[in-house]
Amino acid sequence: MNQTTVQLALGKQKIIEDIKVLLNDSEELLRLSASLPSEGVEALRARLRDHVDTARGALEDAQANAQSRYRAGVDCTEKYVRDNPWQSLGIAAGIGFFFGILISR
Repeated sequence: MNQTTVQLALGKQKIIEDIKVLLNDSEELLRLSASLPSEGVEALRARLRDHVDTARGALEDAQANAQSRYRAGVDCTEKYVRDNPWQSLGIAAGIGFFFGILISR
């Protein structure tokens, strides 16, 4: 895996973690606001609960989709390398040579 792919994966993971924290904080806010009396607050809590549930479901779907796409890409790459070891070695050597020239400048 190259550095860019790793950075993208870490960035996506960071976004997912941030959204999870936001959802957890929203749920905590809902829990804490349960002691407040009022019809308007109750309606607001119900709407917020619906939005949190919807966001949590969308996040879980997006995470599952990203994991399956990532796994499919890895599997495809592994199959190509197993089926074409010499071509893969040549490609890796060519990329290494290219980056070596770029770095030496």
